[in-house]
Amino acid sequence: MILTEAVALGLVFSLYSSEVLGFVAGGLVVPGYFVVISSRPLMLLATLLAAFLAYLFLRIISSQMLLYGRRRLLVAVLLGFIFSYLSKWVAVAYPSPILFQLQTFGFVIPGLLAYWMDKQGVLPTLGMLFVNVAVVRLLLILLHGGEVVI
Repeated sequence: MILTEAVALGLVFSLYSSEVLGFVAGGLVVPGYFVVISSRPLMLLATLLAAFLAYLFLRIISSQMLLYGRRRLLVAVLLGFIFSYLSKWVAVAYPSPILFQLQTFGFVIPGLLAYWMDKQGVLPTLGMLFVNVAVVRLLLILLHGGEVVI
């Protein structure tokens, strides 16, 4: 139930921030899913790292070939998928409690973040993401009368 509420509120505030403020919080569904993992800092860090690596590789690839529109989005999501998969593979190949916690959340979220970091800049994307996550998390806490356990 919390996941559904987090994603729904994240969609509303992502739409609001993109329409009113002009910045996208890394994709429409990203803030809601980040609320879900906000109590898992290592997973949050791993997801951001995978997104940043995908962003860097997208910049490198796009300097060598023409990428625009849907093709650019597809490459960004594919790169995010690859880095997400690698984080999960490392956690299985080298079992360790810390590596298990350093897995990314999902496979698409890092790619969406990378795409928007490329399109509007790293700081505006991450700044809007963290503002949306804070607002959605606060609303969930208020709606549920206290700490939200996910």
